[in-house]
Amino acid sequence: MTSADPVYRILKGFEQKQEPPYQHAGVDPRDFRTVMKDIYEAGYIDAGKLTQAGQGYIQAYERRLNN
Repeated sequence: MTSADPVYRILKGFEQKQEPPYQHAGVDPRDFRTVMKDIYEAGYIDAGKLTQAGQGYIQAYERRLNN
């Protein structure tokens, strides 16, 4: 599944434990830092691990793609 949403791609990378996640997100490393700041502030990742809110973001995004 492909996606233009960098938040989804980064969260999916954390879910699949891909390293480094920015390479799989398709974003520039400088943009990656900005998106990561937003992700941490939203509570999708805590201490480098995907939270329940992050998992919910992934599931909701994938449901929207499938509808």
